[in-house]
Amino acid sequence: MNKSSKTNIVRLIAISLMLMLNALATAQITDQTIRFSTNKIDLLFQPPLRSGFNAEHPLEIELPQLNQAVNLMENYLQYLGKLQKIATGTRLHLFYAPGQSTDGFDENPNLIKITDTGMNQLLQKVNRHLAEKKTTESNYLLDNAGSLLTIPDNFSRRHCDIALKLDMANISSFIDSLEPDTELAIANANIVFTTRPHKNTNRIFMFSELNDVCSASILLTPSRKWYANLTPTNDGRFLAFTEDNEPMVMKIGEQAATKIFPERKTLIMAMRWSPTKPVLAGMVLDLDSQQRLFFAFDAESKKLLSFAGIEDLGENYLYAHPYWAPDGNRLIMTTGRTISLVDIDARRIYNNVHQLPNEISELIWSADSKSFAVVEIIGQVRSKTIFDDFDLRNSILHRYRISDDFKVTEDHAQSIHSRNTIKLVSFWTQDRVLYLEGHLISKKLNTPFWDLSKSFSAFLTPPPGQSISREDAAKMKKIDPVSLPMKYLYVFRNLDGKFINVYDAGYAHTNHAFCQDFNNLWFIGLRKPEGIEATNQTHNLRFAPYPFPEQNRFVFSEFSAAKTEKLVKFLQDYNLRIVKLCPDNHKLFVLANFCGPLNVWEGDLRKLTEGLAQTAWQPQN
Repeated sequence: MNKSSKTNIVRLIAISLMLMLNALATAQITDQTIRFSTNKIDLLFQPPLRSGFNAEHPLEIELPQLNQAVNLMENYLQYLGKLQKIATGTRLHLFYAPGQSTDGFDENPNLIKITDTGMNQLLQKVNRHLAEKKTTESNYLLDNAGSLLTIPDNFSRRHCDIALKLDMANISSFIDSLEPDTELAIANANIVFTTRPHKNTNRIFMFSELNDVCSASILLTPSRKWYANLTPTNDGRFLAFTEDNEPMVMKIGEQAATKIFPERKTLIMAMRWSPTKPVLAGMVLDLDSQQRLFFAFDAESKKLLSFAGIEDLGENYLYAHPYWAPDGNRLIMTTGRTISLVDIDARRIYNNVHQLPNEISELIWSADSKSFAVVEIIGQVRSKTIFDDFDLRNSILHRYRISDDFKVTEDHAQSIHSRNTIKLVSFWTQDRVLYLEGHLISKKLNTPFWDLSKSFSAFLTPPPGQSISREDAAKMKKIDPVSLPMKYLYVFRNLDGKFINVYDAGYAHTNHAFCQDFNNLWFIGLRKPEGIEATNQTHNLRFAPYPFPEQNRFVFSEFSAAKTEKLVKFLQDYNLRIVKLCPDNHKLFVLANFCGPLNVWEGDLRKLTEGLAQTAWQPQN
């Protein structure tokens, strides 16, 4: 083979490699690109990479601002079109890839490449593009982005018949704005909080309903820092949130917020309000020392509480979720194997009151706050992508009592061992635990709706044995758990995964919903006994590939299997991912773009369920 032939072969190999790399790059862009599409706007967004483990998710800010930009540009073109100052049928094609070179992406002269979400820059590029068209009357183009917010609403609404037929209400609609709602937090059936972008700033809104009269208010002046993680108290008097990931607390009506750690740069990991008092507990990461810090903040006095024994709590709290007892005075913190108890009134921490040899998956409190139950997991799954509980050796339900001096003892008579998955639901009475048990395996087709009716059964733990020891329990005749007549078990998962967290919202591409916290709704076809809360919630500590991590809310459903299934499939088929229920379950809230921008919609749960049963709408296969 001569030198020329060798050179040609090398060139062919190089060209082949380049083609392969280009194909891979194209596939990557296709797979990751997010598309916004309205009547007149088509925007392709290539998300940036996360800058670091402790950094905020880039989509948390980018996505709301792009929703805002698309809404305002669509309204702008509708406005110019109605004035007949631009050509009929004008449509813009935008491409946004922050932090990436777009020179070689597409040389189409009709493609407008933008480099940031600033509205002035976007408006200038759009105007320049429109001015090049012979049919454009350039003197009618607006030269300041602030003017976009003053244009009357010309948005071409995509009315969703199903939302209107179900008597759902857009509680954001009376705010005269094309800015989308970006987050949803429910205090109760009458008080809702959300965030909205405004130019390059951010605002927090509160919507309230009293005597069938709705009102809205801006809680804080617009800030260039980003508000997120809205966490209200049940009575709606206080709101915790983050400002650039740092925890803040405000009393509603005071127009000012208090930074919980004014002398530190922190990153919130978890925070939850006491169910009975305005005390916020949680965990932050000190970004300078990289230490995890437990905190409890009294919102009334605006002070951090100090605790005896906090120096022994340790930093190795991999799971930062605080488990509040129903009395609002006790909470549990766990490392995943050890349990520590916090007494709020006594300002004392009882460190490492109990330790298990294996991982704790979840925990629930009894109604009197004197007992709790956990599930211990032995073993691990073999695959990082597929969950099958047959890979595990055992799941064990433990029930414990807390004495007056905060010592923890186990009731071994109520211990349950299973080769399958055990899922805690609630204490059925003060002394017996309601749980689900069944074989859990990942579905081949990953969808938000999971029907576990044939896979799981509902049980009550055996009667308590009081102070019976493990040895005495082994000698006694074993009493089997009590099986309960569960008619169905449907689960709605709001996330497909931690890294697939951008979704359309309501049969349209105009706005997109971003969420990064799992919130799994379990509809249980089981009659609720008197004295048991209508809703119970647990926090599951397991990571992927377990399909139901983090928040799990259990709803005792009184509707038939067919009606409940239709409700859950309605949420799935319309791709509604930010879904909340008020505490007594009679109202359902969603973020959806049923009609224009992304807004908060509410509906009576009974009316929704009955209405879906009577409509011609059918779930998609």
